[in-house]
Amino acid sequence: MNLQGKRVIVVGLAQTGVAVARFCAGRGARVVVTDAASPEKLARRIAALGGCAELELGGHRIETFTGADLVVMSPGVPEIAETRAARAAGVEVIAEIELAYRFLHPEVNLIAITGTNGKSTTTALCGALCQAASDRSNSQSPGRPAGAAPTFCGGNLGNHPLIEAVDHPANCPGGFIVAEVAGFMLETCTGFRPKVAVCLNITEDHLDRYGTMDVYASMKTRVYQWQTESDYAIANANCSLTMAGAGSARSRLVTFDSGWDASRDRWPAGRVGAHISRDHSEIVLFLGQDSAGGQIRETYPASDLDLIGVHNLENAMAAYLAARLVGVEAEDIRAGARAFVPQKHRMELIGEKDGIRYYDDSKGTNVAAVAASMRGFPRPCVLIAGGVDKGGSYQPMFDALAGVARAMVLIGQARPLIRAAANQARVTYPVLDAGTMEAAVQKATGLARRGDAVVLSPACSSYDMFTNFGERGMAFRAAVTAIGGRRLDRASAGEKPRGGPA
Repeated sequence: MNLQGKRVIVVGLAQTGVAVARFCAGRGARVVVTDAASPEKLARRIAALGGCAELELGGHRIETFTGADLVVMSPGVPEIAETRAARAAGVEVIAEIELAYRFLHPEVNLIAITGTNGKSTTTALCGALCQAASDRSNSQSPGRPAGAAPTFCGGNLGNHPLIEAVDHPANCPGGFIVAEVAGFMLETCTGFRPKVAVCLNITEDHLDRYGTMDVYASMKTRVYQWQTESDYAIANANCSLTMAGAGSARSRLVTFDSGWDASRDRWPAGRVGAHISRDHSEIVLFLGQDSAGGQIRETYPASDLDLIGVHNLENAMAAYLAARLVGVEAEDIRAGARAFVPQKHRMELIGEKDGIRYYDDSKGTNVAAVAASMRGFPRPCVLIAGGVDKGGSYQPMFDALAGVARAMVLIGQARPLIRAAANQARVTYPVLDAGTMEAAVQKATGLARRGDAVVLSPACSSYDMFTNFGERGMAFRAAVTAIGGRRLDRASAGEKPRGGPA
C-alpha cells in the first residue's frame, strides 16, 4: 500500500491516533487528525504528534472527510455522519488494524484474539509463550542482534497499537505478532486476515452500542471472515455464537472445551483442540494425527500458571493452541507459562488484613466476566460491584454467587438496578450501598470473616466515578491500604493457583 502524497484523515487523537498519524506521515502522506474534543483536553496528544499532521479539533468537517483519499478510524470511535458521507463519496474508511495488516509481511505469524471476556489475559499469555520461543531462538543464535527477538504483543492491549508492529523486528518471515482485537476494531476491516484467529466467548456486552446480540456477535466473529483454508479458527466449544462464526469460516476449525469429560468420552480422531482434565490439574492438547495414525496428545500442568479460575484455564487453552499452531515448541509453552505475570486488575491478589484477602478484578466490566470469576470461587467472598450499567441481565452474576457470596456492596449509578436484580433473585445475603470506594472497602471488610475474600469485580463500566477501570482498581488498592491492609501477592501468600481453587 502506497501512502505517498495521499490525504489521510485520522479520526480520534488518543494513543492509537497519534501512532497512526506519525506512521502515515512517515510514509509521505498528508495527514489530518480530527477529534471532537477541544485542543485544551488534547494538549498532551498534540505535543506527541510533533507537528506531523494538521489538526481539526472540537468537531468534524464533512468536507474534510469527503475530500480524503483514506479515512482511518481509531479504536472506539463509532460510526458518525462524516464517515458515512466519506463512504458515499467513494472514500475508503478502515480501522487502524486493517491499515497495519496491509503493511505486515505475508509470512509473519499473525495471531488475533477477540471475545467478550479474557482477551487481554489470553493475548498477554500467548505473547509470553511466543516470546519464550524467541528468547530460546536468540540464545541458540549468538550472532543475532540483542533485543531482536521477533515477537510483538499489543493491539487493543496496553500501550502498543498494532500499527507499531509494522516497524517492529517481529514483522518478518516466521516472526510472531499477537494482537488483541475488539469488535469495534473489526467493524471497519475489509481484509484483516490472521493466520490464527481466536474468539474466546460472546456474552452480553456493549448492547448500548450494538443493540442486539446478533449484531454484536457478527462484529466479534469478523475475526474469521477473511481467513482461508490454510488458516486456523479457534473457538470456544461451549459458546454457540462463537462456534457459529467459526463454523461458517473457510479456515480450519479448532476448539477448546472446558466441559469435556475425558473419563466418559474419547477425543475425536484427527480433531485439533484442547480440554482440561477432570481435576483441573492439566491442560490437554490434541494436535492431529502422527504418521502412524495415532493422536498427537500433549499435557501441560495447570500449576505452571499463576491464574485463578476455570475461565482462565479456558484462556490458557486458547493461548496454548494458538502458539502451538504457529510453531512454538512444547518446551517454550511451559517456559512462557511459568514466566507469565498476570495483568493488573484481573483477579489480582493485592492485600490481606486479619485473614481477609483482597482481590482487584476491576477489569470485570460486564456480568459474564464477573460470573466467570465468581463461579466456584475458592472461599466465601464479599463482592463490590456497580458503576455504569451496560444493559442486559444481572441474573448470571447472582447464579454464580450462589453458595459463595457472604455479602455484596454496591457503588455507582447502577446500584438501584443491581439491588432490584438482587431482590428478584431472592438473595439471602446482605446487599449494602456505598457512596465511595473507601466506604465500600470499609463496609465489605466489616461484613467479611477471617478466611474470606473481598473482591472488586464490578460488572459495570467505571465512567461514573473513575476515568477507566485501571483508575478504579487503583482506588480499590488505596482503600485497602488505608484500612491497614498489607501488600500481598500470590507468591508471598504461599498460593500457587491451578486454575481452580486458590
